[in-house]
Amino acid sequence: MKRRSYRGAADLDLLQAFNASAIAETDGCGYLHPGDIPHHIYNGNKLYQPADLLTIWEDEAGVAAWVLAQPRYKAFDAQVRPNLRRSDFAAEVLTRAEEQTVESMRKHEIDGETIEYSVYRGDSDTVEVLEELGWSPSPAEPWVINRMRLQDAPHAPLPDGYAIRTVRGIAEAAAIAEVHQAAFPGANWTPELYRSVMESPGYAPEREFVVESPAGGLAAFTVTWLDPVNKTGLFEPVGTHAGFRRRGLGKALLCHSMKRMAEAGMIYAIVMNAPNNEASIALYRSCGFEPWHLIDDYIKPIR
Repeated sequence: MKRRSYRGAADLDLLQAFNASAIAETDGCGYLHPGDIPHHIYNGNKLYQPADLLTIWEDEAGVAAWVLAQPRYKAFDAQVRPNLRRSDFAAEVLTRAEEQTVESMRKHEIDGETIEYSVYRGDSDTVEVLEELGWSPSPAEPWVINRMRLQDAPHAPLPDGYAIRTVRGIAEAAAIAEVHQAAFPGANWTPELYRSVMESPGYAPEREFVVESPAGGLAAFTVTWLDPVNKTGLFEPVGTHAGFRRRGLGKALLCHSMKRMAEAGMIYAIVMNAPNNEASIALYRSCGFEPWHLIDDYIKPIR
């Protein structure tokens, strides 16, 4: 088994293929949608260098596991090949993930008493390894991955004067950063940071959909990702400008984007909601999404 750091775009392709194959084998239980990988690397960790955070293990069969430390969230992603999830190797990977996350937090002067790791309910192999390593379940409610068949997507019209379109490219970085920031105030988006996301591997402006207001500004957005192997589209993220909520923009945007997913050959769409986020739950149910997988947070004190 060889361990190395992430090297860029070619490795992203490698990890996305690894996860798509694992999802096909496990019905998605335990594995990030391939679109979540560039989103986590370049969006969630936009302030850091990917090579400092992402480690890959390989053997004669290809990728065996990978880990992405996420110091900002005091957490990490760890993905282990399905046939290795209940093994000493899995324990090695999770131990390395813990160490790398704590090291990254200290390097970037991020304080915390615990770290977190999210585990799909039903992934009993990973739970057993975690508990042997001293992890315990968080009392928090589970995250929910929702899924629906695209053929069931309803029609949801926009209010008069609004329009849905795709992002036009780098020239719109400032406008996109502004609507992301207005939807998620704690995200600290700047035009420069969003430009770097738009220039990162995996991102494509034709897969980011926006709602344009009658005055010409941006009122809502979503980035979509495609998994051709499992024919599943992902929404990540989804947001509406705080000044344009309760107008049906989010539903119209999701339903429009699902039709584009179907045209691209997808059969399903998935989207995640945070625990107790009633607005997101109501939005996704109104579009036809139903819970598919539950994800529990496990925690461990930092030594």
